[in-house]
Amino acid sequence: MKSLKLLIILAVSGLFSFTSCINDFLDRKPLDVISDDNVWSSESAIQAYMAGMYEKVFVEPHGWLINWGTLGHYTDESMRSYSWGHPYTPTFSNSFMSNDQSDNNLWGSAYKDIRIVNEFFQKIPDANIAEDLKTRYIAEGHFIRAFYYFSLVKRFGGVPLIKEVQEYTGGNIDELKVARNTEEETWNFIAEECDLAIAGLPESYAATDQFRATKYAAAALKSRAMLYAGSISKYGNLQLNGLVGIPADKANSFFEKSMAASEMIIQSGQYSLYEKNDDKAANYQNLFLDKTLHEEAIYVKAYAVPDKGHNFDYAMAAPSFKIDWGTNTSPTLELVEAYEYTDGTPGTLKTEDASGNPIFYDNADDIFKDKDPRFFASVLYPNCPWQNNVLEIRRGIIGSDGVKVEATAFADKFPEDPSLTTSGKDGLVMQGDCSRTGFYIKKFMDPNNRVEQDRSETNFMVFRYAETLLNYAEAAVELGKGSQALPRLNEVRKRAGIKEKSGITIEDVRHERQVELAFENLRFWDLVRWRTATKVMNNTMFSALIPWMDYKTRKYTFEKGPNTMQLPKTFLDKNYYQPIPEVEKNDLLVQNPGF
Repeated sequence: MKSLKLLIILAVSGLFSFTSCINDFLDRKPLDVISDDNVWSSESAIQAYMAGMYEKVFVEPHGWLINWGTLGHYTDESMRSYSWGHPYTPTFSNSFMSNDQSDNNLWGSAYKDIRIVNEFFQKIPDANIAEDLKTRYIAEGHFIRAFYYFSLVKRFGGVPLIKEVQEYTGGNIDELKVARNTEEETWNFIAEECDLAIAGLPESYAATDQFRATKYAAAALKSRAMLYAGSISKYGNLQLNGLVGIPADKANSFFEKSMAASEMIIQSGQYSLYEKNDDKAANYQNLFLDKTLHEEAIYVKAYAVPDKGHNFDYAMAAPSFKIDWGTNTSPTLELVEAYEYTDGTPGTLKTEDASGNPIFYDNADDIFKDKDPRFFASVLYPNCPWQNNVLEIRRGIIGSDGVKVEATAFADKFPEDPSLTTSGKDGLVMQGDCSRTGFYIKKFMDPNNRVEQDRSETNFMVFRYAETLLNYAEAAVELGKGSQALPRLNEVRKRAGIKEKSGITIEDVRHERQVELAFENLRFWDLVRWRTATKVMNNTMFSALIPWMDYKTRKYTFEKGPNTMQLPKTFLDKNYYQPIPEVEKNDLLVQNPGF
């Protein structure tokens, strides 16, 4: 009954009161506290219970901000524009990664949520509803429970697998303590849960239920989870008798499961890459702004204001476009240069000519000519048109005497011509809130309107078809099946508008993931599962592109240098796993190495 009351409280708080434009399932009316028997005899009450389970699935969406930090800040993808809070500690801080928005501890909140699902499994067989609905609802429960355990295992390694409701009788604390399963057992359990979900879920729903999990959403979860497990098996180390790590000889088995799950989605014919606009950059941008459950979207977390919004636009807006906070995230020069040119050549920006002399561009944005269209759809850059204006970024002005005058604050006037501010209206200055790298995020952002706090409603595609293709390609390459991987990789590149490849390596796939999936909260987990985070972030100072305007010609030249805060990032070996919380309360739990 405790877990039921918890659900009712959540419902009353408005978590499920979406506007009717989203769908009827997520528009369930809040319930008053009712008896346990009444819940399981009422289809609408069961629907509300299930809406609660869905809502608590921790999908790490783009709108997820804790202390204004994001997952990308812990990678080479972006850096925070503020010097306070996460992640600006000397080394990676696990406290951020272990927290979620509601319970301050993902371990604790996940097991509360798992108990709710377990109670659902216990009660639903006797519910007064049609048998076909029971079958589908049970399959949805397996999908949700698999997701909960996926959120846990990728953080902590092996965790206790609790599959039934535990009852506290007042004196049975020791009986309720559960030891950790091995990491391999945990990943295998997730695969089993996904298989049960796939078997019982429909291929699609009517519009009123369109944001529920389908069998292909379950396959997408399995595709991602098994790929992660295969990487950990191949590149990680086995420790604590398997509580963390997976035996190396199991890698191919996991890669095969991932590849098969991806193949199921591909062969279904239900999904394809989003291609509704001939302009490649506009097409990729609209892929994330399109609120319909379009052909690339496999599983979506939906938003609609005023009942359910997020803060992404509010947090990310550049200085001259923000309402209040803004300027949260600065994409790194390293990410910008990861976007190739359309002819497939490396994306290194050209700041000097063959003789080593600075290149002067007529317009600040000319330096980005012929870049991968996904860059123009994902990153706001100097002189970028935006919200009926232009993003103006410069570090300072080169005077008539050839001397560079740097701005220290937005209000600084150029001494030679006080009608000009030394910096652009959007940075780069050494003081104040602005980008620290010369770039801002564009992906997911409303291109027309400034958005108030908690009023962003861009949906978040938890699983999309492009990731499925890249999962397939990566698993295939890991299995030595490059000829099968290459066409899938090239589908993504062709849609992007860049030259297709004639051969494929694991680095090709990893590079494609970096640019195709940028800012989708996947880069961190990729670096962790590949065990490359310690190499990518080893007291590493990520870089900025620094524009200067020549006063006489009004042309632009650029320097590459450290981010303006000159703060490096370090990721330690122990951080591939996070500390198990509250081990002192359960003497059967073994703490992770290094904590």
